[in-house]
Amino acid sequence: MIRVFQCEDTLTGILTGVYEAWDSRLGHDNVRLKTGWNENLELFCEYVQVEPDTKKAEKVLRTVRSRMGEEAYEMIGYASAYPDDRKADAIYRMIVLGLHLPDGKEVSRMLTHPDVQLVFELRRKAWHIAHRYMGFVRFRELENGVLFSEIDAEADVLALIAPHFADRLSGEHFMIYDRRRKKAAVHQAEGAWVILEDLQESCFLELSEAEQEKEFVMLWKTFHRAIGIDARTNKNLQASLLPKKFRSFMPEFAEMDNG
Repeated sequence: MIRVFQCEDTLTGILTGVYEAWDSRLGHDNVRLKTGWNENLELFCEYVQVEPDTKKAEKVLRTVRSRMGEEAYEMIGYASAYPDDRKADAIYRMIVLGLHLPDGKEVSRMLTHPDVQLVFELRRKAWHIAHRYMGFVRFRELENGVLFSEIDAEADVLALIAPHFADRLSGEHFMIYDRRRKKAAVHQAEGAWVILEDLQESCFLELSEAEQEKEFVMLWKTFHRAIGIDARTNKNLQASLLPKKFRSFMPEFAEMDNG
């Protein structure tokens, strides 16, 4: 009978599942990892729900980093952020493979192996989404001086983009709220950043912008209209460079883009 470890769809949840699957001593062919709580149960499978455990996840991460190197560490981190039902099991089997190799650092280059290939592909997709958000995230200054932004990313990229903005806005208090997952990356000026979860959007609806912020947005809209040439408007090119899904979170497009 196959034992299916059902993990929370986070890096911590998946790595806790990896720890529990390895520790079960059932044999790697007799275990499987899956994210989420599956209501469509398969025959001849025993389902075990795994609660995320930070200490267990950190043990797995330390092992990956020391035995398989930074490249594998990054691949797993990015792949875990992309929404795909296959990722937890692929990450588990990639780690198992890496730990059985004489040189575990070779695992990240074994792209003909189906599990490594899947982790690599998910890593590429997550990186692409994170990279775009690094360019399209817009902050607006609130009355209390905090810089605030919202996103609605297809992948769980908060932890991937937060270091980028923490480096470039090191002297600022800022928050990036993920509307889809109800969590936020919060950065303290000249300090560290953390992820806060279970935050409802209603908490942010009453936030007021600084007066100067409103002036800058108005100036941008005025500039946009002044330099625009109607005869040369190319909506298709504009949409390819700046997809519409990002615009609702960009202050300079507020109440300006009608299609």
